[in-house]
Amino acid sequence: MLSSNNDPFTSKLKFILENTTWSYETTVTFNHNLTISLSISDEHVLHWRPNGYGDQPLYNSVILNQDNRIGSRLIGFRTVQLIQHEYGAGINGTSFYFSINFKSIFIKGSNWIPSDSFQKRVSDEKCERLLRSAQLSNMNMLRIWDGGIYERNSFYEIADRLGIMLWHDFMFACSLCPVDEPFLTNVHEVIYQVKRVQHHPSIVLWFGNNENEAAVAHYWYGLPQEKLKKTKDDYRKLYVDTIIDAVKQTDKGNNRPFVTSSP
Repeated sequence: MLSSNNDPFTSKLKFILENTTWSYETTVTFNHNLTISLSISDEHVLHWRPNGYGDQPLYNSVILNQDNRIGSRLIGFRTVQLIQHEYGAGINGTSFYFSINFKSIFIKGSNWIPSDSFQKRVSDEKCERLLRSAQLSNMNMLRIWDGGIYERNSFYEIADRLGIMLWHDFMFACSLCPVDEPFLTNVHEVIYQVKRVQHHPSIVLWFGNNENEAAVAHYWYGLPQEKLKKTKDDYRKLYVDTIIDAVKQTDKGNNRPFVTSSP
């Protein structure tokens, strides 16, 4: 929100969490980059839980400017941790399990690929039917496979309601991506997508790509030996130096774990 001549201006905002007693008022200066952090104590809300572990309460968060409603989002409250601890001497690898609201969760799920090659044929009703089928099958997680697409808004809303956690890949699959400046600039698609869906409690994990790390580590593409170091350096530049940093800066405060490659 800027004035007609694009100059910053000061205004009063009020935040309301409908069907609770919580609200907050503040005066802010609007400019091109405005971030407001709010703290809501547990006494005002119930925790969102995965399918099979409890209910999925959602709250409508409303923003008022001079008593005029300027925006709202349906949100949920939960914690998420990805537990990866060493097993000890003689055992290679780490644990890999989720704790939601400080409770370990037994994951039951599947991959989610686009439900139709022609997205115009996909309705919200079809998404609802497929996700409800997963819920009724006692699943509690779907992995959004990054050989597919970033799903429509209603998909995430349905997952929120049904308690389906989402392991969310970014759309970089089975390929050696370039790391020149034009491509790295276009990685801002990641920032756009995170901003679009980050308020959904169903999303519990970000993954940078699909199998690209395994491809580099195990020489899937038959690259000559002299190109391997540059290939590994390029991988780190894209996923570790660029994408991880972009996601952490955009999604800070949500504490979602980020893993560079899936698997």
